[in-house]
Order: sequence, then C-alpha cells, then structure tokens
Amino acid sequence: MHKASSLLLAVSVISGCASLGNPEKKVIAALEEKNYARAIEVINDTPESHKQYPLLQEQYAGILQASDDFRHHLVQEAEAYGRRQEWANAFDILQENRNKVVDPYAIDELTATLAIMEGRQLNELLAERRVEQAQAMLESMQLSETLSRFRDSRAVAEKQRIDEERELLIADLKRLGEYFAEQQKWMQARDLLRYAQQLAPEQQPSPHLAKAQQVLNNADQRARAKHNQAIQTEAEQLMVRYQRDGTMDSLLAARRFLDRHKNNPVLSKHRDRLEQWSRRRFNEEMNTGEALYARGQYKEAYRIWKQLAPLYPNDEELNKKLERSRRVLSNLKSLQQS
Repeated sequence: MHKASSLLLAVSVISGCASLGNPEKKVIAALEEKNYARAIEVINDTPESHKQYPLLQEQYAGILQASDDFRHHLVQEAEAYGRRQEWANAFDILQENRNKVVDPYAIDELTATLAIMEGRQLNELLAERRVEQAQAMLESMQLSETLSRFRDSRAVAEKQRIDEERELLIADLKRLGEYFAEQQKWMQARDLLRYAQQLAPEQQPSPHLAKAQQVLNNADQRARAKHNQAIQTEAEQLMVRYQRDGTMDSLLAARRFLDRHKNNPVLSKHRDRLEQWSRRRFNEEMNTGEALYARGQYKEAYRIWKQLAPLYPNDEELNKKLERSRRVLSNLKSLQQS
C-alpha cells in the first residue's frame, strides 16, 4: 500500500498542534491502522477555525484514493479465497475491514455475491450426496417393513431411525430439486425430485418434477434451456468481474448485457440485483463528488460525476452538477490565463 505510506508521510509534515484533541495525530493513527473511514471522519469533524484545517483538507482526496485502493485490494484477496473455495477466509477478511473503507458498497455487494456462490456450490455438493443416499435407501426399502415385524426394542429403534432419515432425505431432495428448478437446471431438478417421489410414492409429487420432465423431453425447450443457462453464466461472470475490479467499465458492461436480454425472464433477478448495485454506487459517488466540491476540489468532483454519466445519462440532478462544475472550472481557467 505505497499510497497509504505516502499519505502517512504527507500527513506527518502537517504542523504540530499541542492543543487537546489534535486532529493531525488522530489522522496519522487512523492511517497507520489503514482505517481510512476514521481518517476522513476526523477531517470532517475538524472545524474551519482550527489551524490544521487547510492542511488536513489537502489530504482529503488522497485518503479517498487510498481507501479505494485498499478496498480494491480487499476485494481481490477475498475473490482469490473464493476461487480456492476458502469461504471462511473470504468472509472474514471482508467483515474485519469493512468499516475501514470510506465507501464499503463494493465489499457489501461482494459479500452478498460470495454468499450466493457459496450457497450454489454447497447445493451442488449436497445434491450429489443426497442422490447417493437416495440410491442406497431405495435398495433397502424393504428393511423398514421387515423390522416392523420384530418385537425387540432394538428393531423398533432402528426402524424409527430409518424412517426419520427417510423423511429428512425426502425433504432435502425436494428442497434441492426446487432450488435447481428455479435456476432452470432441469436435469438436476428432475433427478432429485424423481428420487423424492420414489422414496415417498404416497405423497403428491412436486409440480417442478413435471415441468423438468416436460422441458427435458422437448428438444426446443432443451435448446432454450441450454441458451438460458449460457446467458445466465455470462451475466454472472460479468457481475462477478465488477465485484472483482469495482470499475465503472465493468458495471456498464454488465448493464449493457442485461439490457440486450431485457425480455428474458431468467435474468430478472440479475437485473434487480445489478440495479441495486448501480443505484447505490450512483448515490454514494454523487455524495462523494458533492463533498469534494464543497471543499473547493472542483476538478475531482467533476471527474467523479463525469464517470457516473453513462450510468444514468438522463438524471437531472447529475446533469446540473456537471454543468455547474464545468462553469466553475472554465471560470477558474480564465482567471489563471488572465
């Protein structure tokens, strides 16, 4: 984190203040702990009348940039843990450092994304395990009936355990089958729900079983299901890429892809999630730009607002801020030239 080191050096040259509640020392201490949110909070709480105020304000944009770099580093490290399926480490590093960055939106969204990825992988593993258990239980279906003929308490207890295991297995097969049906992974859904029906033929089968069988028996629907799976995968990859690098280009790429498939219902949840990310990013960076503008850092504010323009090009408030900052920058340039 060479930028953080540079910030420490820059802050350390701020003129000392022996008065009580020295903000310089608080900023230095926060940066030593890589707590950029705390450093910004100290600067925001420092009144204009304080003699360190001007020099602390000079550090504001740099600390914001260092916070962004630190957040990007955390996201990359958590993503690496996720790729290695070290889920506990991935969540721990995000949770432990979330409150240290100024805008934790990327960390929050990555946490949610990792939770979905972890759940998806766990369901895949559980599905394999439950299929194996169902196959084994089907092979010994007569055991429970045979045990019911015994008077011995051991037989009674064993039958009860088998029946309880069967009920739990059936419930999990249905839950997993319906999960994969919602994901339109019809082959996995069909196999899981079919085993549930075979283990409990007296129960009403899940309606998703009939749907899965219908889809898999129809060539056109199989092709459509394959296409939908492909676009779902591409959408997820684009969204994960945004979580990994946090750039506006990645966010816009994901939005463009989803817009091209806006009439496809299988991407409705993806669209909803991406819209939440976009709106949160937009609101937070609008506020960041406003804070910079209020401190006279017009060029930085304009840069932040400008990069938001493709996200919501028709936003009236954003366009007003861009026009206002352009006029200020133009006037400042004219003053400098004169």
